[in-house]
Amino acid sequence: MASSANLSADSSAEEQETLSDDSHKNGKRKHTSDSDSDQPQKRPGISMAPAAMDGSQGAAATTAAAGGAAPFSQFSEKSFRMMKQMGYKAGTGLGKTGQGRVDLIETSSQKGRSGLGMKLNELNTAAEQWDGAEERLQIPEVCSWLVNVHAEAGSPGITREQLDAWIRVGPRKLLIDDEHRYCEPDVLAQILASKSVFNNLGADDMRKARSKSNPFELIKSNIFINRAAVKMANMDSMFGFMLTSPVDRHGQPLVRDHDLFYFADVCAGPGGFSEYVLWRKRWYAKGFGFTLKGAYDFRLDDFSAGSPETFDPHYGPKEDGNVFDPANIVGFTEYVMTQTETGVHLMMADGGFSVEGQENVQEILSKQLYLCQLIVALAIVRPDGHFVMKVFDLFTPFSVGLVYLAYRCFREISICKPNSSRPANSERYLVCKWKLPQTDLIQRHLEDVNRQMYDNRNANIDTLELVSEEVLRADATFHRYVCDSNNAIGRNQIAALLKIAAFCRNRDLAEPRQMEVKQKCLALWKLPDGIRKFANKGDPDQYVAKLYKEWNSLTKEVCQVEKRVQNPELRQTFPSVYDWCFVPIGTVENAGKNLRTILLGKGGKEVYRFEPKQCSWIPVTEVSIELPPGTIIYAEIVRELQGQGKSQIVIHTLHIIDGLLLGGENIRRLPLRQRLARCQQFAKALNKPLKGTVADSTNGTAVTVQIRAKRLYGLHEIEHFFGSLETYSLKTGPPRLGYRVRNLIDPDRFYVPYGLLFLKETKPDYMKSLSKTRRMFYYYHVKTKSSRYPEQFEQANHEPETMALFEETYHSRLLWRWETVHQVDPEYGADRSADSVYRVDFRKYVRENYEPGVN
Repeated sequence: MASSANLSADSSAEEQETLSDDSHKNGKRKHTSDSDSDQPQKRPGISMAPAAMDGSQGAAATTAAAGGAAPFSQFSEKSFRMMKQMGYKAGTGLGKTGQGRVDLIETSSQKGRSGLGMKLNELNTAAEQWDGAEERLQIPEVCSWLVNVHAEAGSPGITREQLDAWIRVGPRKLLIDDEHRYCEPDVLAQILASKSVFNNLGADDMRKARSKSNPFELIKSNIFINRAAVKMANMDSMFGFMLTSPVDRHGQPLVRDHDLFYFADVCAGPGGFSEYVLWRKRWYAKGFGFTLKGAYDFRLDDFSAGSPETFDPHYGPKEDGNVFDPANIVGFTEYVMTQTETGVHLMMADGGFSVEGQENVQEILSKQLYLCQLIVALAIVRPDGHFVMKVFDLFTPFSVGLVYLAYRCFREISICKPNSSRPANSERYLVCKWKLPQTDLIQRHLEDVNRQMYDNRNANIDTLELVSEEVLRADATFHRYVCDSNNAIGRNQIAALLKIAAFCRNRDLAEPRQMEVKQKCLALWKLPDGIRKFANKGDPDQYVAKLYKEWNSLTKEVCQVEKRVQNPELRQTFPSVYDWCFVPIGTVENAGKNLRTILLGKGGKEVYRFEPKQCSWIPVTEVSIELPPGTIIYAEIVRELQGQGKSQIVIHTLHIIDGLLLGGENIRRLPLRQRLARCQQFAKALNKPLKGTVADSTNGTAVTVQIRAKRLYGLHEIEHFFGSLETYSLKTGPPRLGYRVRNLIDPDRFYVPYGLLFLKETKPDYMKSLSKTRRMFYYYHVKTKSSRYPEQFEQANHEPETMALFEETYHSRLLWRWETVHQVDPEYGADRSADSVYRVDFRKYVRENYEPGVN
């Protein structure tokens, strides 16, 4: 972690300049000071105005200098200047003959929407308590971990009997004034008093003062949809980017090779947390969202930094996203666990709701929200995964008890207040690191608590404590950690509220460090210094030219029509069986929904197919496909079938055959098998279970098609492939051999292959063979007629020289189309078409030329 840099607001260095009447008339007014000192610091040759917030000394001094007999120390300099501009002279009245008012007109102290003439004494008192000279900023923030000393056994070490005994239920409590068991009493009292100062102030005045006084305000939402994204970037940096690049206790990455980074975003509309993660991890992250439907839903179409194609919103079986509902918690848990096998690497929870007029009891109103978010985390975070939850005050026994149970379920926790969280609010975050593998018992216990609270939500009965105070105090390290956290965050909040009061009272105050703070933080958090904007993609040709400059040089290759396998003498077509792989295809004719072509994704459902005859891009309108921006793949639309007989339905699905660009990542130079492995990972991130009714999915346009990547077989495995096919009954026509595709949530399906597409793995000038003496693969150059084993190449990695690029594989592809069912008959030897190839031809070729079982 970077070393801490302190930025202080030294009021002695900030000076206010007195403005001449001309500068005032021209509307030029400087706002340079955040000081509340009564004594100005003078520079030679510059007349200085006092920094006193009531301005009394300045008015008196100016009046005395003008020779006035009457003291006007109770009036501000602003009042005196206004009178002077209207022709006022000390000791005389206003008006042509001096018949008017002799006394100065007092400047109005009215603030916001409060009544004219109303004196906000509390605001003035609070403003006078702020001392800018004592304000210190820490960049980065100081954060500490509380280590769970009970974690060695891999379980929280708490029995169900203990949990049941700790519970305390009683009448619903909506007062927080006396909740000082986990903080110093004066801290709680000052927080509540400081908040109350603004009760009579207009919201607009409060917002303006808050924005001017907050040193971090200029960072705003940066390139993201809202400020929540920046908070997550801030916390990710605070903890060494462990949130988006998690490691285990031994420093080993939690995300395995060819796996995805799984995350969940709960109670988090419109989705700022998720947009940050998707921006940081790109399509390598797959997210699951759970939030209220309606006005607070995810706004994925408004994401401009992170692309949302790999994000999957879910709303539970009730379809409302209500996290309080136990059925929704169970439904979302099953949905996530089915698709991730062992859970997510990171869960984020940003739940909150309006508490206008009830700010002081925000913690009490949010208690069940805290509870439900922790329940979901215990249910879906995988062992050694992390959890981040927004909380507000942590003064009540219920909240502290919940934090204690989280502490016992994870190896370490931290309560932190990131700099990007406005200092005057009660917001803070509970960060939990390395979940223990055995937390089911506490999870089920909390589920029972929530069920009771949900059923009794309209009754005057509530759960007041989850863990008894005796237990919390007995764990002295935990108790001290929570108290210290509450006291430290509380004092900073009080100071920030007093600062806002000062800025409300004196609108000439300014925070001079905002730009410096912004630049330091963005660099530390690894964020660009930019603003939110949507890319101007242009037409497909312009988009591709900008995205991939080499595309025009590839068009000659990609415009080639695939060749057919028609010669039964397969040795001529496939000189070496080890050079070739194949995939089954489900599309014969490239027309309508039956597409097998190169696709371009510009983001969302803006997808184009490449038309070789016209050498141009055409919008895909027959089916709805969703691809991340910067994607170019070779794929086909397959008619997958679900069920058999009359109940059989058709579901159009996209199958990736090969890839050139995946979400902006160029995989063109990777060997074929590595490209397909990357495409498998890509498809796994994009694939989402069908939503809506079965009838909606049959036409392929009502919902976005699902996405898979083909499984690649070696040519020598062709009999193994045929052995994996199963006979299926079709709704129309006789039974056919089908290729089964497995689904995580939806029922398994199959499709009828109409042929095999052969893809050459090696470059055109190379042939891969197996040495009969050394039993090792070597590469034969057909032009130089030289042979080399992998270790004999000049470069340690021989693949760039021997393995085919995307366009080379695409150009040399061969299609074995099955015109009749007899072509795949394992023993068919009757009348044969002279220009057709049969399965028996391949079996004969492999058996006669290669030893069986060789890989």
